[in-house]
Amino acid sequence: MSDVAPSQPLRIDPESKGDNMPASELNSNKGLSKKKLNSAPLRIVDTSVMSVNGLFKSYGKGAVQVPVLKGVDLEIEEGGFTAIIGQSGSGKSTLLHLLGTLDAPDSGEIYFRDQRIDNLAPRQQEYLRNREFGLIFQFYHLLPELTTLENVLIPRMVQDGFFRYLKNKRSYRKRAIELLEMVGLSHRLTHKPSQLSGGEMQRTAIARSLISDPSILLADEPTGNLDSENGAEVMETLTALRKHENLTVVMVTHDDQLASQADRVIHLVNGVVAS
Repeated sequence: MSDVAPSQPLRIDPESKGDNMPASELNSNKGLSKKKLNSAPLRIVDTSVMSVNGLFKSYGKGAVQVPVLKGVDLEIEEGGFTAIIGQSGSGKSTLLHLLGTLDAPDSGEIYFRDQRIDNLAPRQQEYLRNREFGLIFQFYHLLPELTTLENVLIPRMVQDGFFRYLKNKRSYRKRAIELLEMVGLSHRLTHKPSQLSGGEMQRTAIARSLISDPSILLADEPTGNLDSENGAEVMETLTALRKHENLTVVMVTHDDQLASQADRVIHLVNGVVAS
């Protein structure tokens, strides 16, 4: 399905990159090494890019409702790395899904760049997910019949439609190869998921989440299926990419050690932000 721009006024520039890194730099094919990524300057704009007011969410049918979020208020700073930590059932994954417009709250409001987004039409929310939000999940969701490079290109195929994708395929392919090189997978371009380790599959998923040059990366337990060594590599990759791509990163986790690597840690306990 191709992108559909919001029909009502939505003050979101699909090409905005947080602090406006030049498009030529974003789309270059420099083949950056891990050392280059880690030394890239980090530019943080001290403003709120997302905010949540009085968020409630329950699941169930009819009279049987299980409250998950019970009045969450928080702000996400532009260019920051925010970790939302909590035990299983605390509501952290539900909160991340609401931030990414994958689900709707029962009540409350979610704002992105001062524009309310929880009540937008589905096609407008799809536009946001395609252009502004990069999503990473605990499970990699790679298509087994496609190569690593093809899996990374899938969002562009879906967004553009057949003819527009063919027209831009060369530049998209260059960008996908650059991202795979950044995450240390330049030697795995033609490998299929069954030929990759768990860490390699998650790094492929990270590259896929960045192919549309989002401004925010939403990561749901990105190391949850990995051993400690692969988990550490994924965290190193996320931290380095956040610097080079000028991303705002929001990650949910139950791991205190992983959360400690973020700029800010929000504790979610029984559906509310702990004071």
